[in-house]
Amino acid sequence: MQQRIVIVGGGAAGLALASKLGRKFGNNSLVDISLVDKNTVHIWKPKLHEVAVGVIDQSIEGLQYRDHGLKNGYRYIRGAIEQCDPIAKTIQLAPVFNDEGEQIIAERHIAYDTLVLALGGVSNSFNTPGAEKHCIFLDSLDSANVFHHKLMDALLQLNETQDQLSIGIVGAGATGVELSAELHHVIESVKEYGYQNISKDHLDINLIEASNKILPQLPEQVSARAQTVLSKLGVKLHLGVQVKEVTKEGFVTSTGDVIKANIKVWAAGVKGPKVFESFTQLPVTPRNQIDVDECMRVKGLSDIYALGDCAQLILPSGKPVPPRAQAAAQMADRLYANLCLKMKSQPEKPFEYKDYGSLVSLSRFSAVGNLMGNLRSGDFFVEGHVARLMYISLYQRHLASLYGWFSASVYRIAQKLLRWQRPKLKLH
Repeated sequence: MQQRIVIVGGGAAGLALASKLGRKFGNNSLVDISLVDKNTVHIWKPKLHEVAVGVIDQSIEGLQYRDHGLKNGYRYIRGAIEQCDPIAKTIQLAPVFNDEGEQIIAERHIAYDTLVLALGGVSNSFNTPGAEKHCIFLDSLDSANVFHHKLMDALLQLNETQDQLSIGIVGAGATGVELSAELHHVIESVKEYGYQNISKDHLDINLIEASNKILPQLPEQVSARAQTVLSKLGVKLHLGVQVKEVTKEGFVTSTGDVIKANIKVWAAGVKGPKVFESFTQLPVTPRNQIDVDECMRVKGLSDIYALGDCAQLILPSGKPVPPRAQAAAQMADRLYANLCLKMKSQPEKPFEYKDYGSLVSLSRFSAVGNLMGNLRSGDFFVEGHVARLMYISLYQRHLASLYGWFSASVYRIAQKLLRWQRPKLKLH
């Protein structure tokens, strides 16, 4: 009997898992691998802020699921999951509509023998009034494109009026910090493309963080160095500031002050996708994550797994696996090995998280981070060109998980050649 493995979510974890399983079992008639995603294109989530400002073009950097599935042994199914029935062992996909709002694919039910939920996480507004209405949540390709369109319109207007473009970002984690730096890079670069009346003096970036430092999850030295770079760029840092409401004009703080912003971004906190609220037959946490055991099995079920930011896995230390790209990649590797063991009727092994440190890109201005793990005892600080090269190597590792090392290297060279012939900024 054919074993049907259905993976829902084509992010870093789900796509890496589908790729590895597909390459191993794609020619095996007894195993069918399917990847379900509502999008047709994959962009590595840590690069979404680069799509947002136009530093990279999704037509070059994006991976087409259907083409990739053909070459890597899995089937791509377009759709958004609406419900999961663990008794009938089916998932329900929402209808698909075209740009005119016409239904082109009806609601469907997909049967599975093994289900993997890898939907990733979304920004957590913490029920802040007005946040959902007025802010862009930079956690998907669609939202990155929305930001890009708003930014292009604002730059066009700014070139005519020489007014002030104010951008407010809530959350000084990696996304908020990297976005702030990339925006300054873009402002300095647009003159080359005919925006002669724009300078960095026209850009007003407000980075708002409830903690008393930026990059609050990282060591003090990394945070302090990144803060120095951003301050030199002119980013206005609002540390220890709580946002109690978002309005059309800007962010209202707990002290009643208003931080004005033409474009508003919410990049604070992580929770599971909203659709999990309707998964009444699965153990869903208050943060909309699926509760899993040490082998990433959904608690109480042996044939459903969850991994990445949409899963809550409590480590032996008592802390949950952090919502980071390296954690998602490690979970995909472990689950791939466990599913192979399961097919051989061998016991699965628990997931062990290894923290190799963190790297933050500050556009062309710098990069900072801390490295740890097998490199030496403890951790140490890196910045500048060394940190930048290491940051780039993380993306190369991600590509290798999708294509294999040789194909990933060829793919990367092809990307570089295409970029050489195309504009440095996507201005349309």
